[in-house]
Amino acid sequence: MSYSSLLLPPPGFVLDQAVGTTYSLDLETLTAVSIALGLKEDMDSDLLRNPISMLNALQKVTEKILIFCEAGQMRASDKASPLMILMEKMVIPVALPKGRKGAAYPSFHPKTWVLRYVNPEGEKRYRFVVLSRNLTFDRSWDISFCMDSSDEIHQPEKTAPIVGFLNYLRDRIGNTVQDFRRKRSTMKDFAEALSQVSFALNDHEFGENFTVMPFGIGEAAYDIGKDPLLCQDKWSKDYSFQDLVVFSPFLSASLIEEWNRPEHEIAGTNRTLVTRRSELSKLTADQTSRFKVYVLKDDIVEGEEYISEADADKQRQDIHAKIYLRRKYADTDLYLGSMNASFAATHQNVEMMVRLGTKNRYLNSDRFLRELFCGPADGKENPFEEVRIRNEKADDTEDEVKLLEKTVKEICRRKMQAVITENNGKYDVRVTVSGEITDEWKNVSIAPLRRNVYTEFAQEMIFPEMEILQLTEFFRIRIQGQKEQITRIIMIPTSGFPEDRESAVVNSVVKDKRSFIEYVAFVLGEDYLMTMLEERTLSSSGLWSSESGRMPALYEKMLKTALEEPERLKEIEYLLRMIEDKEIIPDEFRELYETFRTTLRLK
Repeated sequence: MSYSSLLLPPPGFVLDQAVGTTYSLDLETLTAVSIALGLKEDMDSDLLRNPISMLNALQKVTEKILIFCEAGQMRASDKASPLMILMEKMVIPVALPKGRKGAAYPSFHPKTWVLRYVNPEGEKRYRFVVLSRNLTFDRSWDISFCMDSSDEIHQPEKTAPIVGFLNYLRDRIGNTVQDFRRKRSTMKDFAEALSQVSFALNDHEFGENFTVMPFGIGEAAYDIGKDPLLCQDKWSKDYSFQDLVVFSPFLSASLIEEWNRPEHEIAGTNRTLVTRRSELSKLTADQTSRFKVYVLKDDIVEGEEYISEADADKQRQDIHAKIYLRRKYADTDLYLGSMNASFAATHQNVEMMVRLGTKNRYLNSDRFLRELFCGPADGKENPFEEVRIRNEKADDTEDEVKLLEKTVKEICRRKMQAVITENNGKYDVRVTVSGEITDEWKNVSIAPLRRNVYTEFAQEMIFPEMEILQLTEFFRIRIQGQKEQITRIIMIPTSGFPEDRESAVVNSVVKDKRSFIEYVAFVLGEDYLMTMLEERTLSSSGLWSSESGRMPALYEKMLKTALEEPERLKEIEYLLRMIEDKEIIPDEFRELYETFRTTLRLK
């Protein structure tokens, strides 16, 4: 399944509102999501490489999408587009405080979408998506779950955990977030509307036997500690099982050891663990003595190195899905979502899982593993191989990365503030950090997202003489260890942005009459991708040399759009407001648009 297919609106509908959550966030991937939700095109569409289509997609969705992610886990390429400035409106980083159950910082780790679509008649449909995949271009093997709202089934009580999750997210919108009052109000209204919605699986094998399971969100959280999966209640009738499959990329030995205990056995109990090879060093042979353990074959993990000619495209791939299957007698439960088989996931983090209930005749470990292994476990088509635990020593490189990530978490939990002041047509940015800067932070440097000139991280930092398109709340932090280096993007609340900053972003894309006409033609086109290809053909044929020959066709499209989809004309209004150079927009076009606006009574 493609990510695009999970998000694309149903036929005849457009996006009305969306809330997404992820642990790590790639800003280029967020651009691709905007293409899918704003233009209803695939995330790998050619539109992603066209600044006009990207601007239009972001213009459509920046007020409709909110993305919550773990603070300090954002990434972007070194050559960040000015359009990424517009994404500040969508992104809300979450930095969770330390809890009582451990010294480590918990992580904001759910990967979900709650979406609402609307059609011209005002009918609304909802979709709920749970994934193991972060909002990045990573090519690891993941799992997804999706269900749509239904008017034929009435079970809003099953929706209540999603409502609780949205309310929890609303409370994460602090008063330093841009336009925080509107965003809180939007989340409140969205949650209230969702409370009256019922979702349906429409699956004969599972019926409507599903449970939405958010962890770590306070009173509305699902108590995974009492779930039969964790086998923690020795007096419970669910303490034992016959089938257990644990499919998790990351592990805690204590959890695997608990599942390995003989007390859980019933006659013929089967245990299977599928994980990453790098996790095996965490386990001992005794802790996994009753498990069959599998990892992806090296030919799969390193396969792209064998077939890719371009070095930039080579990526290692491994499993990243989190799947648990537990069967006792005739009943089988399947768990999907973000929870790794780790102590942090089950006791500390914010996570999201879905449990699906069915019967042994439909699903059990034999059937599940046969599909996963593409046949028998020892078959040549199986991408996995069985391994023995050899009590190997862990790689110390991984330990250093964890220390660097801990520094990221500590930085993100400091109060920071940036203030912009104008300086002879350019801008100085002053960043202040609360608290003492320890010696451990001497290896940290920082730079604005679109100006890759780093300075040492300190209680006060000055970034002088910045251009308007370099002003942003996104900053890169770079942390150098003895062997490893990591770079992440953080958001720093910023005041003093010039009023024309968004206009400058638009003008960086729509630079002349040709690009203006291209944008308008793109907005009015019935098929975005075909319109882009048509404009490219016209450009190469030389027809752009005479704008007067192009304008009548554009007016005809405007008239058709005014009659059939007048809302689209508001996208042109946005451009008219943002374009600073009045020479770019022909006077006759402004006059014609005013006629349309007055006639249609557009606000």
